[in-house]
Amino acid sequence: MRIKEGYRKEYHIRMPVEGRKSFVVTLPYEVVEKEARKRQLNITEFVRKFQVVAMYNNFNGVHYIFEEIALKE
Repeated sequence: MRIKEGYRKEYHIRMPVEGRKSFVVTLPYEVVEKEARKRQLNITEFVRKFQVVAMYNNFNGVHYIFEEIALKE
């Protein structure tokens, strides 16, 4: 998948915390701010209510989406 229009910003991948099997990558502030604004939330509310989901498999690269965290009953 090639993005024709968009912003590009490079970030370093950080090694996982010992005992974990996931690397840490930073999301641009502007991306989270835009998503929060789209949902009429401030950033603190957005971060509390949403999670980042990485989608990958039969296409090149990784596609990240924001998904509301399911409330535990």
